[in-house]
Amino acid sequence: MLRLRRSVLSVPASNEKMISKAAGLPTDEVMLDLEDSVALEEKEGARVKAIRAFQDHDWRNRVRAYRINGLDTMFAYRDIIDVVEQAGDRIDVIVIPKVERAAEVQFVDLLLRQIETRLGLTPSIGLEASIESATGMLNVREIAFASPRLEALVFGVADYGASLTMPSSGISGHGDAEEQYPGDRYHFPLSRMAMAAKAAGLAAIDAPFGDFEDQEGLARSCQISASLGFDGKWAIHPTQLDIINRSFTPSRQNIDRARRIIEAYEEAEASGAGATALDGKMVDAASIRLARITYEQAKRLGLAKEERSDSKGSKLDSPNTPCQS
Repeated sequence: MLRLRRSVLSVPASNEKMISKAAGLPTDEVMLDLEDSVALEEKEGARVKAIRAFQDHDWRNRVRAYRINGLDTMFAYRDIIDVVEQAGDRIDVIVIPKVERAAEVQFVDLLLRQIETRLGLTPSIGLEASIESATGMLNVREIAFASPRLEALVFGVADYGASLTMPSSGISGHGDAEEQYPGDRYHFPLSRMAMAAKAAGLAAIDAPFGDFEDQEGLARSCQISASLGFDGKWAIHPTQLDIINRSFTPSRQNIDRARRIIEAYEEAEASGAGATALDGKMVDAASIRLARITYEQAKRLGLAKEERSDSKGSKLDSPNTPCQS
């Protein structure tokens, strides 16, 4: 299944007013958070509110997700069991925070499998793994291939920076103390994580931009991660959604080029030609794969036609694309 994840809005599960508002916002994924944004004394109550939110709200075509507490806490197992047993048929994805090893993803996979089997839940709930430490980034390749449930890797910039003892001005997210480094100090982890995600056929989701009043900084941050192959970005405030959605939406030029690449490839394939070119450049397997992903996303957004382009049966509407945004 192709899930759009251009924008992922993080909402504290303890705040019912914010949850209600999120149901009407233009975000591709709503992520109810049981972890960092919820105070210790509210953990149990937030879990109940998350269950009620999944049961009562109409989330329409948005990806419905929630983030559990860390697996090293006493809350995580109940976050999985209680929420899935009571609202599992209304949940698409569970976000696992602070993942450092493939075994952590496999643990959640196994627990979910038991719950789903007992309750007869279908389809299976997907997983997103948040990479938030030096150890997690070191093991990101193994994490990316840990489970067939895994759909995306998420970059957790604040905890990652803390694990490397990077200077911080106290803003959680990109844009924090950038003036202290003469380039993009997160280029390496972003590139490493995107590479692991795409090798495993997963979506790559960037961390939030901390200063929600800095629209130019947000746009610049989106441009950087999009150019590295990221599919979307977390948002911590509704005002960030429009910029994020625009930044990770294929341009008309890219959509048209994707369509032309697919058509050129199919014409060459039908004629028995071993290779083809477009605009003086060779069309190879990688360009075909990217073109199909781009065109499929454009169709989901209503930016490309669903119908076949000719009477011979073009494959422009082929579903054979990786499960990513």
